Amino acid sequence: MIVKFFRRGKGSGVGPINYLLVAKGGKPREGAKVLYGDPKLTEQLINATPFKQKYKAGVLSFTEDAKEFTDEQKKDIMQRFEDTLFTGLDPDQYDILWVEHTDKGGRLELNFVIPCQELRSGKRLQPFYAGADLVRVNAFKNIINQEYGWTDPNEPERKRLINPYVNNAPRPTPYDRPPKSKEKEQEKEDNEIIAKPESTFALKAAIDRRMWHRLAEGSLNGRSSVLYALESMGLTIKRATNSSISVAHPAMTRNVRLKGTIYEKDFKALSQQAHLIEGRQGDYERTSESRGHRDLKTWTKGMEIKKAYHQELYGDIKAPEPLDLGIKDVVSMEQSQDATPRVDTPAPQRSYNGPRP
Repeated sequence: MIVKFFRRGKGSGVGPINYLLVAKGGKPREGAKVLYGDPKLTEQLINATPFKQKYKAGVLSFTEDAKEFTDEQKKDIMQRFEDTLFTGLDPDQYDILWVEHTDKGGRLELNFVIPCQELRSGKRLQPFYAGADLVRVNAFKNIINQEYGWTDPNEPERKRLINPYVNNAPRPTPYDRPPKSKEKEQEKEDNEIIAKPESTFALKAAIDRRMWHRLAEGSLNGRSSVLYALESMGLTIKRATNSSISVAHPAMTRNVRLKGTIYEKDFKALSQQAHLIEGRQGDYERTSESRGHRDLKTWTKGMEIKKAYHQELYGDIKAPEPLDLGIKDVVSMEQSQDATPRVDTPAPQRSYNGPRP
């Protein structure tokens, strides 16, 4: 399982709701199912939110088939995710819509949409801010994956040689090597992009392709050869950490961060890569128990900090008392004037089919 928060959140409520439930042509989206919440209510709350960031949306994405999950497992995951985001808040202080998707090869996706408003006070609610919440949410992800035995995205064997998901790239895709007849044309195009880049995204994609090509040629065999290759493209090395390299281009105001196995400090030749990954995988599996304890400690500490934060913002906001409309007094007067006694019918109780108890 991975947890992903989408960047969008400034439009009207119809956008995220339609994405989750409506297919092209206005038909219901195949494989979409509301697990908890009211789509219309969530849409209206988003539209009524006066803040610039009107909603936060994301997904809990699994590699496993949806048929492998029971309803109780889904409820458990959703409830614990809500607890992780909203610790210290009561259920009536926020709204969340959960929609299941199974249209991507049958694997399970649990999508969520949250209006960015605390419902009792109308104050701004920020469900997720990476600087404050990412460590805690990652710990939650690791705990759930280990507890249920689901796919762990942190396993060394799942590491990319080149990671396109940096520099705020909009939906990047891994590099697919073109046919040999087009390799020279692609190489020329990449060289032109690197010489005169139009954007950070285009520059990074061109660099990754050139580095992938050099890797395939066998000209990269360690960190020093990687740095040399980058400098030969006219780039300046600004920072080299254990896991990434940041470079500058004369025509760009922002540095470009390069991430992936070939940009790591301990990168070795591709011929040694399988051996390295196998060794790291063994070490990773042996440290499973200690990592579990560390994740639980991190999550618990993060929950304490987030709870205190919520209490500081909303702690003085109490749940509204039931309205006293004087109905009992009116009924008593009518009954005293009417020989036939009247019976008050109790109000229907709201039923939740979702993750909350």
